[in-house]
Amino acid sequence: MDKSENIFLKILDIFTHFLLINILWLIFCIPIITIFPATAALFGVVRKWTSEGIEAGMLSLFMKEFKGNFKKSFLIGIIWSIAAVILYLDFAIMLQVEFMGRMVLLTLLIFVTMLYMFTTIYIFFILVNYELTILHTIKNALFISISYIFHTILCMLLISIVLILTYFVPIFLLIFGSVLAFILYQVFHRLSYRIHETRAAN
Repeated sequence: MDKSENIFLKILDIFTHFLLINILWLIFCIPIITIFPATAALFGVVRKWTSEGIEAGMLSLFMKEFKGNFKKSFLIGIIWSIAAVILYLDFAIMLQVEFMGRMVLLTLLIFVTMLYMFTTIYIFFILVNYELTILHTIKNALFISISYIFHTILCMLLISIVLILTYFVPIFLLIFGSVLAFILYQVFHRLSYRIHETRAAN
């Protein structure tokens, strides 16, 4: 077996891992209420792949991460879903009702929604890397999203690119979740070094 065949088999192996873990993630997301635990498990898997490679495993690793983070991620998922509904209802009301100070409140609501989106990006990274309470997980995710705004914008850009690519190339749906989680985790992983260096310097 020559070098080119080895490279091809390695690429095929990596693709297969991303494909299967993405399918597994989608299956666990089907009940809707398990989206947060399933996504936390997906990030747990890519965290392990980042440090040990895909040889670290897949199915058993996903199940371990799913069970280990289930309670906390499930509760955060409920809180986040309620927050999303509240934001949606607020927007619906403000866009239909005219009153004094409407534009000020609408601007404030847009700002809060942006913070909500920014915080969401970092929640799963915090979940799988640190043993924190639910409140501290959310607070740290919010703090990091604001403190490292350029990384946050980069993550938003990456998410947008992957979503657009998936829209125009539907077959990408088969691996979009796992690939996006892996790419985002690389950004988070490098960012964590900066955070530790900053704290050490202080």
